[in-house]
Amino acid sequence: MFASDRRHCESTRQSSLLAYCGWALIVAMVWLGCAGSVHHDGTAAAEKAEEFARIAFVQQDIANGYGLLADGTKRYVSLPQFKAVVERLHPRTLPKTVTATEYEPMVGENAIYIYLTGENSGEHFYYRLIMEGTATTGYRVLRLDRGGTPYPQSSDKKSFAARKNAERSN
Repeated sequence: MFASDRRHCESTRQSSLLAYCGWALIVAMVWLGCAGSVHHDGTAAAEKAEEFARIAFVQQDIANGYGLLADGTKRYVSLPQFKAVVERLHPRTLPKTVTATEYEPMVGENAIYIYLTGENSGEHFYYRLIMEGTATTGYRVLRLDRGGTPYPQSSDKKSFAARKNAERSN
């Protein structure tokens, strides 16, 4: 075999290997892109967040509120610890009403932020709940916190104002 033939065979083999690797990389990127796609339903997540807040905060039903937490949260937080958290979030009083106002999907994650407001005799309550789940699996409370003022605006937040206006007109 001549040296030029050998170089041609090696060159053909290398370009075939590069083509194969290139296609494998493209297939892997497409597969990972599809696997990372998560569909959220802000309205469904808000309904679960409002249910949780009504039960745990407004009705002060700690045991049933605890039951609405995500399993992962319950593994690390006992019922007495949860009760202490709720008490610490409300040192003076509890809200009489709670309403979901905004949501913010966590891109590529099985979680979504739900922002709620509450009110009781002029005192305002601002909550941020991280709801674990997707539109397919449903949502449960993974984490919660309370702010002293409304949470900062973000271009990724979406308002429930249109949802609330539609409910009032019905």
